[in-house]
Amino acid sequence: MAALLTDRFRVVLAENFRNRVLLGESGGADPINLWLFFARSSTWSGGLPPDPTDNQDGSFEIYDQMLGLKKISASNIRGVIRNNPWQSNTVYDIYRNDYGSKIAENKYISGLNFEIKLYETNFYVVTSEFKVYKCLNNNNATASTEEPSSTSSAPFTTTDGYVWKYMYSVTASDFEKFKTDDYIPIPLTSISGNEILPSNNFGGGIYNVVISAAGTGYEVNDIFDIVGDGENAQFQVTSVGTNGEIRSIRVINPGQGYTFGEVFPSSGTVGNTATFFPVFSPKEGLANVISLELGSYRLGLNAKIESSDFPFRNDFSVVGIIYNPIMASEVSDIAIGTKKMQLSAPLSGTPNSDELISQSSSGASGKLIQYVQENGEWYIYYTQENINGEGLTASGQKILFNAGEAITVTDGGTVKTGNIAAEGLTDSQIVRGSGEIIYIDNRSPITRSADQTEDFKIILEF
Repeated sequence: MAALLTDRFRVVLAENFRNRVLLGESGGADPINLWLFFARSSTWSGGLPPDPTDNQDGSFEIYDQMLGLKKISASNIRGVIRNNPWQSNTVYDIYRNDYGSKIAENKYISGLNFEIKLYETNFYVVTSEFKVYKCLNNNNATASTEEPSSTSSAPFTTTDGYVWKYMYSVTASDFEKFKTDDYIPIPLTSISGNEILPSNNFGGGIYNVVISAAGTGYEVNDIFDIVGDGENAQFQVTSVGTNGEIRSIRVINPGQGYTFGEVFPSSGTVGNTATFFPVFSPKEGLANVISLELGSYRLGLNAKIESSDFPFRNDFSVVGIIYNPIMASEVSDIAIGTKKMQLSAPLSGTPNSDELISQSSSGASGKLIQYVQENGEWYIYYTQENINGEGLTASGQKILFNAGEAITVTDGGTVKTGNIAAEGLTDSQIVRGSGEIIYIDNRSPITRSADQTEDFKIILEF
């Protein structure tokens, strides 16, 4: 038995996900807390980042490599849609309520590029002013030559015969946070006064009628009525061929309340055999529930790592998102992913990042991420991975360092020595294994500097 999860359900999942992040900030039940993390100071073998591994072993490896985490607020999460820039001399799909319906054996109603899902067609455009318009009529699949610009709440016609409905404009702040080459954000709410609301039965108006068969014997100005569960919709013939075949029509009254309907000629019309398909506006209306109308089943996440957020100046090559991790009680919106040791005095020499740390008394080992002085005290931020000499012993044990005892830091040649202060060991601020890693991006190493800000824009698809 055939079954599917609808694309509209994907939109609902995305919206509910963001709403639960908002609940977490307001103290609501069953919240979602999202954190951006950056990890892995090591370079990749062979130089190129491999595809991420989607299994438990790979996740625990990332926990051991985590350097820092920053919380993502609901204000930095927004629904996004495909960026479909308007271009002159391009034919755009029209909005239809029946994409994917079967009309013959192995033949379906589809978009211009044979898409059978509405959200995959190019039925809306983004202009050079970052205004978004929905295409209601493409003038019998002719090329668009005039960029729409009106912000009228009513559908309007441009000189190329296209009928557009203004949806919204991308704000400057949303543009900066969420715009990418491939996606643009949608607003949190529709524009008051720009919506065209549905009727009580969730029916809508008819702003386009597709000519399925042109017929013969028709005249300009012939009127047709649309009969169904709505009322008052009419359209008019605007041009005919030499045999009276209908070339174009114009909707003169969209009516309201339609969820189905058929076309009948008004009295006095003498043509015959023309057939039409009236296009019903979506049940949420026009420019009213933009996420469902335009298909926002992706979320754009924005997170910035400021130069002052973390003490690390080490490279990193993994970026990701973790869902509902358990954090140390003192964490607010920034967490240290590494372990940390306080030294009783400075090391005997200045080490570089990624040098190896060892302790002969315990047999512990690790990798130095940052050596830094804070408030007059010297600290080493370090990781312990499941690698021999970087966290594991030759026999495969992971041993913790002992406070109050000596350590050695080496790059394979130069040796630096020091002592860990009594009670000078601090664990990572994230509980290893807690939460769920839901997004992983392996990258070429990103080098941090003292005055650098990393601005991450991440797309989650539902």
